[in-house]
Amino acid sequence: MPRIPKFTPGPSRLSRILQNLTRGHKPVIAQMKSLKLTLAARNDHWGARHFVAEELPRIRYANPEAGIEINKVPKSPQDNWKPELVVEMRTSVPSRSDHNSIHIIPLGITGDGKKHTFNLENKHSTSIFTELMDTLGGTPWSRWKQQRTTEGLPLVEPPVPVPAKFDIKVEALGGQVNKVPEIVAKLKARAKKEKKETKEKKDTTNYDDMFFRSDKPKTGAAAVLP
Repeated sequence: MPRIPKFTPGPSRLSRILQNLTRGHKPVIAQMKSLKLTLAARNDHWGARHFVAEELPRIRYANPEAGIEINKVPKSPQDNWKPELVVEMRTSVPSRSDHNSIHIIPLGITGDGKKHTFNLENKHSTSIFTELMDTLGGTPWSRWKQQRTTEGLPLVEPPVPVPAKFDIKVEALGGQVNKVPEIVAKLKARAKKEKKETKEKKDTTNYDDMFFRSDKPKTGAAAVLP
């Protein structure tokens, strides 16, 4: 029987999305009660817009208890208000008992109930993320920062390239950032279903019919012989 070529599938949609959500340092801010970001609806505040698309989804993924709100406000060329990020802290840290609990409470930060305001004007998305973690990331972020600096590596890893067309686009997660855990769960279920269907299809493939069927076109000497 002829050798069947081995097919090596590329990265799945799920793996790419999870790779984006879990890349680099896990941005856990367990004492964060809420995060509110205000920016122009269009044609301005580009750093904040990239932050919403590239960094905010993984902040949401790492902090499922926190409330996250994005306000996109119409802005005319005459308006000169600045994009702003406001983080409100809890007065106490919620407890969790999952397998990542060792990373839930960053050392060096306490839940004091205060609000921290960040001016995002003319700042790149990675600069916004770094300033946020410098202020609220605690000891785990300080250790990550020291390690990356020692190794000469960037503090914030770039997003993983994704195909232009997804049923659920990573680029659009900023607009539905509070649905990130739900979206990931749906993608996991879909990937499991597709894997099962692929296995069932493979199990029912008749390779004898594929290579020895009577309607297969003849080539070489067989094509000219009676």
